[in-house]
Amino acid sequence: MSFLNAFKNWIHSKSMGTLSQPTPLNQPRTGKGQQTKAKLLRTALDAFAEDGYQAASMRAIALRAGVSLSHAYYYFGSKEDIVLELLIALRTEQFEICSAQLDEGNTLEANIRIVFDASVQVMEKYHDFGPSFLKVLLSRDLENSELTQIEMSLWESVVVGARPLPPLAIRRDLPRFLWLLSRQIFSTWAYDSSPNQRRSRSLMRSIAPVIGKFTILCRLPVVRSLFEDVLSLMDSGAGSIQERTTSTVESASEHRSSRAKAS
Repeated sequence: MSFLNAFKNWIHSKSMGTLSQPTPLNQPRTGKGQQTKAKLLRTALDAFAEDGYQAASMRAIALRAGVSLSHAYYYFGSKEDIVLELLIALRTEQFEICSAQLDEGNTLEANIRIVFDASVQVMEKYHDFGPSFLKVLLSRDLENSELTQIEMSLWESVVVGARPLPPLAIRRDLPRFLWLLSRQIFSTWAYDSSPNQRRSRSLMRSIAPVIGKFTILCRLPVVRSLFEDVLSLMDSGAGSIQERTTSTVESASEHRSSRAKAS
């Protein structure tokens, strides 16, 4: 299924009330407003597919939808907000899947696998739009956003439900470590051109036992110090990743746009 068709199916599910989705964006209070917002979403997707993400401006989207630019901005502050709304919906769906499987008593390794498997399950049909997802994740301050809160809540559930519990000295910071690690893995998945994203799926399967063993070793002071150093590096490295990813996303979007027009 193409990204465009998959996203349109999501819009339909959202309008029918079959998908639970918290969102910080302005919500229409009338039936007409809901129709206008849905129309803007569909129009934006058409523009992304035909013109490429970079070329599809909010002005062009509003014009194609037959609404004023100010009206379009009422529902979406930018085209990135459209992608962010989808990401929130997908992470909420992932959270709901994991909530039914993260039983207290699972090992940390098992819980990490559950989260990665659920991520692939809900995200795989949107793989073609992975670079645009990354641009939204890395081009704005999402530290205290609703999206980050959902993701952090999920990783906190992974940690507190694991048995045996991770060492107390790293227990508070472990969810953030896992969250940052998951963002790195998501970056790999977004650009994975192997069939069915085989390489990034293999990475997810392999990294869970490594993290499980590393966490146990953190009972040793020298390993715990290494954990703190790695977490600090991951935090400080986010800025450089953002710069590289933004540049790569723009090039990839331009390439896909040129390829679509040629076909």
